Amino acid sequence: MQILLLAVGKCRKPYLRVGVSDYIDRIRRYASLEHIEVKEEPTPGRGTAPNGLCKEGERILRRVPQNAFMVALDPAGESCSSDGLARRISRIGVEGTGRIAFVVGGPSGLAARVIRRADWRLSLSSLTFPHEIARLVLLEQIYRAFTIMRGEPYHR
Repeated sequence: MQILLLAVGKCRKPYLRVGVSDYIDRIRRYASLEHIEVKEEPTPGRGTAPNGLCKEGERILRRVPQNAFMVALDPAGESCSSDGLARRISRIGVEGTGRIAFVVGGPSGLAARVIRRADWRLSLSSLTFPHEIARLVLLEQIYRAFTIMRGEPYHR
């Protein structure tokens, strides 16, 4: 299985970078994983200007392989349990192309065009997380999904 994690912006906090790196290494025991940080547009005042969000969206969509199953993190998306995520990843690996692209937006979220392109809109929680923490939580859940699929004890 091939996993692509596309995230807007750099992970600035050292402790989050360490966590992201740790979970990337853990996931790579089970699958190929590529982590790409897409340039974040400057945020004048509050949030990204609509044009900036569109530019981020274009950069994201250029990096998503055509045959990949694309999952966009979206607060309005579907929530699921860790077991549900494991089942979904497993099904994509067996029935799909075996390529999954997870997309994490920046502080202003994702462009509408990116949301429309997604094959699945996933909500991590009804709580609001900074995008850097959402990236770490997503990676932890992907790792947890692989341990669930393998029947390993981590998820207990």
